[in-house]
Amino acid sequence: MNIRQEKSESLRAFMNRFGKMALDIRNLIPKVAMHHMVTTLKPGPFSNSLCMQSATTLDELRQRATKYMQMEELKEFRNKAQVPDEPERRGDRSRPTQFGKPTDFPKGPRFTRYTP
Repeated sequence: MNIRQEKSESLRAFMNRFGKMALDIRNLIPKVAMHHMVTTLKPGPFSNSLCMQSATTLDELRQRATKYMQMEELKEFRNKAQVPDEPERRGDRSRPTQFGKPTDFPKGPRFTRYTP
């Protein structure tokens, strides 16, 4: 069975998959489960946190994972919610070119007919 966390897999998906696999194993020793979970995590803030201060119980590990899941989901939400800045504003006569330098719009006559 391959329980290694995939690069694109979220922490929540990994924890759910790991929990289902752990339930299928009879007489699973919590220390063994924790060891395998830590070694199969992809590198990131949660695995770094566990390296600095290891969890003593599975419940503590799940509680810490929940906090990191919330952080991961908030980051994803913020990335989706970002609206790109509008390059043109009203009254702005310059726009960025492909090289990032602004160019002026050609200025023509303001009216097509003038009063004689």
